[in-house]
Amino acid sequence: MISTIRASLLLILATSLIPAAQAAGDFEIYHADDFPVQACTGLLGKTANFFESKKVAKDAYCSVKNQQALGTMAECIERLQESRNHNSRKLFLKSCKKSNLTEAKYLDAYHNATSFGFVDTTKDKSFNKTKPYSKPVLVSAKKIDAAYDAVATRWYNYNYAHWFGIALFAYWFGILFYAGAVNFLSFACPGLIMSLKGKAVNVFRRYVTLPALFGKTHAHHKTIFSHFHVMFPTRLESLIVFAWFVMAVVFCCTNYHHVSPNYIWPQKWNEMGRKIADRTGIIVLWQMPILVLFAGRNNFLQWISGWPYARFVYFHKWIARTVFLIGIVHAVGMTFNGRGIGKYYTRMAQAYVRWGVATLTMMGLMCFQALAAFRRSNYEVFLLIHIVLAIFVVAGLWLHTTEPGFDMWMWGAVAAWGFDRAVRIARLAFFGIRTAQVQLVANETLRVSVSRPAYWKPFPGCHAFIHFLRPTCFWQSHPFTIVDSVEEKDTITFYLKVKGGVTHGLYQYLSQQPGQKAQVKVTVEGPYGSPIPASRYESGLYIAGGNGIPGIYYEATAVAKKLGSKRRLQLFWVVRHYRSLEWFYRELQKLATLPIDTRIYVTQPHVGLVEPITSNITDDEVEQQEEQEKKSDVEESTDYIVQLKKSLSHIEFVESRPDMYQLVATEISAATTPLAIASCAHGSMVDDIRKSVADNLDNSPYRIELFEQIQAW
Repeated sequence: MISTIRASLLLILATSLIPAAQAAGDFEIYHADDFPVQACTGLLGKTANFFESKKVAKDAYCSVKNQQALGTMAECIERLQESRNHNSRKLFLKSCKKSNLTEAKYLDAYHNATSFGFVDTTKDKSFNKTKPYSKPVLVSAKKIDAAYDAVATRWYNYNYAHWFGIALFAYWFGILFYAGAVNFLSFACPGLIMSLKGKAVNVFRRYVTLPALFGKTHAHHKTIFSHFHVMFPTRLESLIVFAWFVMAVVFCCTNYHHVSPNYIWPQKWNEMGRKIADRTGIIVLWQMPILVLFAGRNNFLQWISGWPYARFVYFHKWIARTVFLIGIVHAVGMTFNGRGIGKYYTRMAQAYVRWGVATLTMMGLMCFQALAAFRRSNYEVFLLIHIVLAIFVVAGLWLHTTEPGFDMWMWGAVAAWGFDRAVRIARLAFFGIRTAQVQLVANETLRVSVSRPAYWKPFPGCHAFIHFLRPTCFWQSHPFTIVDSVEEKDTITFYLKVKGGVTHGLYQYLSQQPGQKAQVKVTVEGPYGSPIPASRYESGLYIAGGNGIPGIYYEATAVAKKLGSKRRLQLFWVVRHYRSLEWFYRELQKLATLPIDTRIYVTQPHVGLVEPITSNITDDEVEQQEEQEKKSDVEESTDYIVQLKKSLSHIEFVESRPDMYQLVATEISAATTPLAIASCAHGSMVDDIRKSVADNLDNSPYRIELFEQIQAW
């Protein structure tokens, strides 16, 4: 219920933004009544000069003292009154309110000009466009109608830009409203979700919602040409983005109207350049709040939809790429227009235009710098550069839009960014700075235990960002799954796989400490994530690989503690060797008291750490590891394994590498109730599980649901 209410409030907020902005003057929808006076004023200004001053006031054509100007204007207005708008005269008189022009005086000027005769300036040798002209001017009906069309199509194009921008903006709220409804029903009405099964539903799920875009590769990165890393989305994610992208292309490329003759833009190419530029520029602005919102950790749309952060990051990337491409079109269109009417250099001399060019350049740098190759090589450097560039982009675009009066959307973007940062700071403040016990276990994993405030409640499947307050890394934060301690009250535990960056620095530090443990000041930002409705299913299969066990373990044990024997629960864990169990040994022991059938697959049972933990480890450290491995013999290993199995007799051990595709297929076929499958493992293993679920839906008469905890971006 809460999710649906939140979604409804957001839709109300999104739609209320439109009239609020319009009231503020930053967002205007144009109507037919806006065009007659502007069309005639613009056309007459390009046809003849009726005034001594070079700077013509807005109500210059309203003066009864200038009969030739007023009479010529009246002729134009009356023609439009007859052919286009029966309110043209009324609209002109309204625009002359300050001049106290009455309808009688207006008609007198019109009749005087008609009696005198409108002069064809092409036949009057005394006519000089640069000097004031003292006779009413003949303007053809064709030119008057074309002037109206020129003005109307220009401002209607603004309307289209706003409506199209709103449509692209609202698209995401529509998608996420649907996702929020499904998320709500998954918890509130699980029976309804479980009833969605059978051939037709399975076909849709098999080919649309479950599979990866191509083959089975989704969580696992593909490497192309040794340097380019690609992570394919799911097919559903691809379809969502593709539909939005197609809408964006259609909205940017259609419904333009050329007017000839056109007093505003004489050539077709600079007319279309400006119209395309106006359309694309406004569409870009409408996407900025969503673009910033999707990149934030505290994106409230995650709370509604239950979707993982990684999915929003994927959407963020494609919105950013599309916005950059549309921005290029905007710049090219303005360049064509500026050169066509001779204003290119005068425009480029203005600060807001130069800021636009700089902003577009930085957008391009962000898109290039966000490639997987840069993110994977050094994520912290990537993130720092990305944030700095993002600040310049938002500031630059704000400066670019302030002068034309289109900065409303930048307020929205900054508000989204500010909300995220404020909540992040608040989360850190609520947790406070605490002393964590950090220990290196099995030479491959860091166990971090830290007391938490009683009001700081973790939940199954959640994660948090931990800051180690050490001089070399206090500014960095990394997401890790949380496990509520099985031994100490109000204590949370993180298990960190030793890789590069912060974890490797801690590995080196702890390696030199007594017992390979130390106390480190930390602060924690979280908890993040959304609960999954796995407990609603009568059977649960929880699969983990390596350091993916904490979250999966937390999910499985939470269901077991709450529902006990009412659920059939299985926990499978795949590890390289028996030493890998050491860092999670205490949690494994606790499984003896819970109704969970646990199976551990050991792929290399008699092998120690035969490879360095990370390529960042020095040669001396590698040699030290190899020397330690040489000292162990088969008998010691066998004795260690026997003792380990004895102490964990409630767990089944299988010494082989499982065929995860076949294992999941077997469990689906054997299911006698609706089955929830949760996974967190190496990318290739997770992809095998997803592929098996998609392929084997028809092998069970029950609803089979897949939940992935792994997140990568």
